[in-house]
Amino acid sequence: MREAQRRLAMTAWRELFTLAGSQMDAEVKYFGLLRRADAMERADLITSDEWIKLVQQAGALLASTAECMGGPG
Repeated sequence: MREAQRRLAMTAWRELFTLAGSQMDAEVKYFGLLRRADAMERADLITSDEWIKLVQQAGALLASTAECMGGPG
């Protein structure tokens, strides 16, 4: 049961992560990814190391959209 919850939560996180930029504001997407990562950690579905990796991925995604970082802005 726990593993099924984990898979569903990670799938939802990945789906939001891969959602096309034109469909959602980058900051809204970023904060949504953070909320989902936080919820998964609080529910003990992921470890703190996994949480760090998800947050880093979300940050890199946001940075890639920033004009000052060479993204489309």
